[in-house]
Amino acid sequence: MSVIFAQEMLVLFAILAIGSWLGQRSIAGLSLGSAGVLFTALVFGHFGVTVPKAVMELGLLLFVYAVGLQAGPRFFRTFRRHAIQFAVIAGGMAGVGALSAIAVGLWLKLPFELTAGLYTGALTCTPALAAAIDVVERLAPGGSAAVSVGYGIAYPFSMVGVVLLIQTLPRLLRKDLKAEEQRWLQERQSEAPDLQARQFLISNANCHNKTVSAINPHRMTLANISRIKRGEQVFAAKPDFILQLGDIVMVVGSPNELEKLALILGKETHERMDVNADVLSVDVEVTEESLTGKTLAQMRMWERYTVVITRIRRQGLEIVPTGNVTLEMGDYIRVVGDKTAVQAFVELVHGQPHKAEETQMLPFLVGLLLGIALGAIPLNLPNGLQIKLGSAGGAFLVSLLVGHFGRIGPLRLYAPAAAKNLSRELGLMLFLAGAGVNAGAHFVAVLQEQGPRLLFGGAIITILSAAAGLVIMVYFYRMNLLACMGALSAGMTNPPGLGAANAQTTTDLPTLSYASVYPVALIFKIIVAQFLVEILRRVLI
Repeated sequence: MSVIFAQEMLVLFAILAIGSWLGQRSIAGLSLGSAGVLFTALVFGHFGVTVPKAVMELGLLLFVYAVGLQAGPRFFRTFRRHAIQFAVIAGGMAGVGALSAIAVGLWLKLPFELTAGLYTGALTCTPALAAAIDVVERLAPGGSAAVSVGYGIAYPFSMVGVVLLIQTLPRLLRKDLKAEEQRWLQERQSEAPDLQARQFLISNANCHNKTVSAINPHRMTLANISRIKRGEQVFAAKPDFILQLGDIVMVVGSPNELEKLALILGKETHERMDVNADVLSVDVEVTEESLTGKTLAQMRMWERYTVVITRIRRQGLEIVPTGNVTLEMGDYIRVVGDKTAVQAFVELVHGQPHKAEETQMLPFLVGLLLGIALGAIPLNLPNGLQIKLGSAGGAFLVSLLVGHFGRIGPLRLYAPAAAKNLSRELGLMLFLAGAGVNAGAHFVAVLQEQGPRLLFGGAIITILSAAAGLVIMVYFYRMNLLACMGALSAGMTNPPGLGAANAQTTTDLPTLSYASVYPVALIFKIIVAQFLVEILRRVLI
């Protein structure tokens, strides 16, 4: 048996397989999900099994990087609207956790180094642990071991407790997850409505004998004319097509933008606009790399291909195809035009279908490299304090930017949804395996040596921090339950919590909420941990 346990890779994947199986078991409607790997690793760790530290770090990097890529397209729009809210949630949880740590340290008469470790472990923040160790080593050389012990004691309860809390949160708050999903979908629809197609009768004399391109030259409205009906014939809306009074046009855009264009064209009509045999309207996935990265204006769609793009769908979002919009790998576009032109363009756009299943590895890896480098840069604060985001924090911030812009300089990144999901789930499992084994190796021994009071102290910090976040989110901001789950996981910097939240919904709201709160929470806790060491040294000595 000892020979088998000595095979680290064999043991690692045994933990992953057993933990995955355990996580799929359901009791009274509850399942552990990804946390099954954590529990399995705790048991293996108690019996002396080890997992290379690099495996855990790699897993965390892959997880946060995939989360950032997934949330990037919507993150900045959401963050701009709710930045103060996210700061209040993250700051409230970090602040309450710090006050709780001070109270626990005074009550249990703990050394300041051990108390600082309890704080970082109770909020499951490894970068904060590194920051606290750095300050302690400068103030009391050799004292960093106690910080790590405190972290190791508080960490398992916080990791597991938050996961269980998120799994039982719907029952505790007596909320229906399906109703919460529908509520968010309706809110998203009102904020970013899907594109609609409506017909208008040209009754404005100012439109008579004007070309399609001359109707809306300065983009007063973000809507596009896609088809024109004159008599019984239907034509593709070529830019040089001359409109006449009595023509009926089909226009694609959001409801608000369509209302604007109605003021220019004329009243709405519901006459049928069936495409005739000579005009095609098809949806096609963009898999030709040579067409990506250029704006539609640069591509001169009509001049080169004599087709009109009326819709673009990207990662669940519908985009109006204006001249400054670029095509990206994996986009779904609706093309209208003469039959032969559309068929030729579709063949060009869909020329390399295998590309839609491939991850562009060079920009993917360059993004990781830049993130790790960013995390290693020290930031100087007053009183000689120095903070670092850490490799995971840096990789997360870079992935948000890459996910938003879709490129790193001249390198364009495309990663299929399946690739991002694999990176996220496998990364999380590798991280849980390493974290669980490390915690399990010392958990029982530390409890026997220090007594359960330290575990109890760490649990108090975790519970009060999580409770503060829930009070702010549920009773002050009245956030959607799924958003609360993601934000709570981020406020506690608890990746398994996000896994537990995602397992309960088909939407990406927990991921989006997690990505919005996580960077703020990470920065707050790194800074608070360093100031907390200074405060605890004065209060507890």
